[in-house]
Amino acid sequence: MKLFTKTALAVAGISLATMAFAADPLANTSWQTFEDGQPKGVVKITESNGILTGKLVEANTAKGKQYVGMTVIAGLKADGNGKYSGGTITDPAKNKTYRMTANVNGNTMDLKGYLGPFSRSQTWKKK
Repeated sequence: MKLFTKTALAVAGISLATMAFAADPLANTSWQTFEDGQPKGVVKITESNGILTGKLVEANTAKGKQYVGMTVIAGLKADGNGKYSGGTITDPAKNKTYRMTANVNGNTMDLKGYLGPFSRSQTWKKK
């Protein structure tokens, strides 16, 4: 009986460790960005050591195409339950970086960028 208990505890421990190190569900996803209700570009989010980064991989305008390849989200971390914080978001056209938070609910992501007491929100759709 002792052997069974030790084996069961070992399997449970390995399962919990695997879940803790599993990639974030936001990792390796692409998101359609919008501005004034119009599709603007596509951002691909990747994860490394629990930190999420987003790069612009497509743009719908000639002006936007010059920013393809640029990192627009950096340092984002999961808080749990689809909430993310601790990151920054960069507006490529203005070359300004803002603190950010994000909430993911199904196929939508609500982002909020902060500059001091001011904020701006966007909703992106999963591609």
